[in-house]
Amino acid sequence: MTEMYGEVRGPALPARDFRPGPSAEPEWTELIRRLWQERGLLVSDFLGRFSAISYGEALVPEEDVYRTAVDTMDMFLYQLAGQELPPDLRTLPRDVAIRRARQGVPLDAFLEAVRNDFRVLWKGLERVARDNGISVLVANMDRVLDSVEGYVSHIQQAFSEEEALLARNKQLYRQRLLSRLFQAEAPDPEKAAEIAASLGVQPADTFEVLAVTGDGATQALRQYEADHRTFVYEATGAVYLFRPERAGRTWRQDPPGFDAGYLDGVGGLAAVPAAAASARVLAGQRLPGLATVEDSWMGIAGQLLEGTLPGFSAPVRRALDACMPHERQRLLQVARSYARTGSVKETSEELYCHRNTVVNRLHSLQEVIGLDLTVPAEAARALVALSLYDGPREQFPA
Repeated sequence: MTEMYGEVRGPALPARDFRPGPSAEPEWTELIRRLWQERGLLVSDFLGRFSAISYGEALVPEEDVYRTAVDTMDMFLYQLAGQELPPDLRTLPRDVAIRRARQGVPLDAFLEAVRNDFRVLWKGLERVARDNGISVLVANMDRVLDSVEGYVSHIQQAFSEEEALLARNKQLYRQRLLSRLFQAEAPDPEKAAEIAASLGVQPADTFEVLAVTGDGATQALRQYEADHRTFVYEATGAVYLFRPERAGRTWRQDPPGFDAGYLDGVGGLAAVPAAAASARVLAGQRLPGLATVEDSWMGIAGQLLEGTLPGFSAPVRRALDACMPHERQRLLQVARSYARTGSVKETSEELYCHRNTVVNRLHSLQEVIGLDLTVPAEAARALVALSLYDGPREQFPA
């Protein structure tokens, strides 16, 4: 059901009793009384100005805009007449601000619309003042401006408070979803699909995962707390971050700036918790930057073998400890380079020496540790053992 309200059609509204009593400023009170009789024109003027303002993608029903315009103009007229506000208008600034925040209206656009209230009121007052009331109007300009600015101030504060509350609630909901994902005893595709839908990702997406321990955890939280594309989950002793992989923009290509264990190519959301646990193992290697499987597997293998076969690396360690520091450094350098390249030629280029020098140093390493890096089975044992070596000069691998 609709009714004519000035020049604007809108929903039926409750009648409001507007009866200014005796006043010490009768001429001003008379201006406001005349404007109340034309308040439909105020609403029409406001809606005309509002049509030029964009709320972006926010969805605000036309009926809501209309009703808010009516209530706001009525509120101002009560205030300007010095009357007590009706009960339904006493919390209007807060109510409107909360509603617009929940509707996703940008604050700048919202305030632009609100500040039109002064222009609308002033134009209306000029219209009803006629020639004999202009002096009264000018004398009360500050009163009109203060009323509107007070409204803007209340609007701004309530909007900011509601936005902060919505952000906290959204973050809390997101953390609850991540807790469900990480605390599940076993991957559940159906549950993962439900969580993925709530997080705004596809359950079959390919993800990359970081595990951060120690001092880097604080930096990671600070760096990514406002990045809604990155999911952050705090666990005891570690912070996990993960996100869908983006071509050309992975953490491997653009490191985050703190030390972390890293896994990419994680297939599906359900696989993220297990990948995070693996990334934490990688982080435990304490390598600078991103610790990947490629960089860390020898150290991890050495630790496991040492735990299963105590003393596994002892013969290599003792042999290297017996070398002179300069000789030990040269042997570790050639072992490290040859392990990475698998080529005498590339190793010689990397170390800026003749290929025969590389061959001689590899032979010397074999004589010292009793293992030949050119024989795959012996190379595997040698490299794993060397990964645990922490000599006085240099650690392997760097």
